[in-house]
Amino acid sequence: MITRKDYQERVLESLGDFFRCSAQTKTPEVAFREVTRRFGEAAPYFPVSAAGLGPDMPYVCLRVPTGGGKTLLACYAAGLAQRQFMRAERAVVLWLVPSDAIRRQTLDRLRDRKDPYRVALDTKLGQVEVLDIEEALNM
Repeated sequence: MITRKDYQERVLESLGDFFRCSAQTKTPEVAFREVTRRFGEAAPYFPVSAAGLGPDMPYVCLRVPTGGGKTLLACYAAGLAQRQFMRAERAVVLWLVPSDAIRRQTLDRLRDRKDPYRVALDTKLGQVEVLDIEEALNM
């Protein structure tokens, strides 16, 4: 298991609070203001409008620099969304990456049951199945 850094712990704690508050209030904008107020002035919330997404669907983007642990944070964030917001036993996670090389690298790591990223996923989500849309399209 990878030991998370202090800033990663703070990010995940804030994200969990955002999901919890969004689930309770059904108003992500209120939740976002509440959580970001801790760091000074509340930040504005910019919801996403898309077909099929209601106004109570939270939207958040975590900006992390190169080497900051985005993949590890994503593994834990999926579990937070499932437990704190959806309050569900199972969830489907859509993992988007910017290139084919990163897609292959991420797939290899998430499919390896001994890899720390996969361990984090299994720990937070339960046993997961990793699928690849590119492979499915070529079948």
